[in-house]
Amino acid sequence: MRARYVPPMLARIASIATLVALAGCAGQPRVVRERLDEPSGTTVLAGAEPMVFARTQPQYSGSGRDYLYLGPVETNRQGVREYYVWVGVATTLDRGYLVPLVSEPERVFIDVAGEPMELALRPWRDREPSLRDARVYGTPVRLFAELAARVTLDQLQKLASEPLQAVRVVDRDGATRAYYRWHEGSDWPAFLAAVGGGGR
Repeated sequence: MRARYVPPMLARIASIATLVALAGCAGQPRVVRERLDEPSGTTVLAGAEPMVFARTQPQYSGSGRDYLYLGPVETNRQGVREYYVWVGVATTLDRGYLVPLVSEPERVFIDVAGEPMELALRPWRDREPSLRDARVYGTPVRLFAELAARVTLDQLQKLASEPLQAVRVVDRDGATRAYYRWHEGSDWPAFLAAVGGGGR
């Protein structure tokens, strides 16, 4: 069978188009991350990055902030699935020196359809103690607490339907702090689609 002649210019255009298409596929951001925690046999699914909320303290610093990171998580242990809202707490303020220390949040309130959804927080390691590698989300600011609230898939769907512009946390001493959206972070609808809850 005789090879078909392809003009050099046409071959060059086809090669460039192929490379552009491959680069486009490789350059698309991941919306979910999945890993297997081998010692526990648990598959952990999370967004590519968490949403970021911030709280300024202008009386102490013009640039320092408290940060609250939120992200959805699914753990799958031999078909037994659990869902969580993971919460990371961080700060760039000099707490304990110029700025008073704060307690870890015990509850988080998120407005859904005009009503506050209350989520009870516990340390993430207490929620999933069998995980050898408990890391779920990476953050640019070092965390001083990693917490999580156990939720249902229905609750995650409701949260994904909201713009989530602000959240409130309550400490064990009753103090309330509000955080406001700082960075978009992970795509919750895409996460739900990955766990099979996007269309239910």
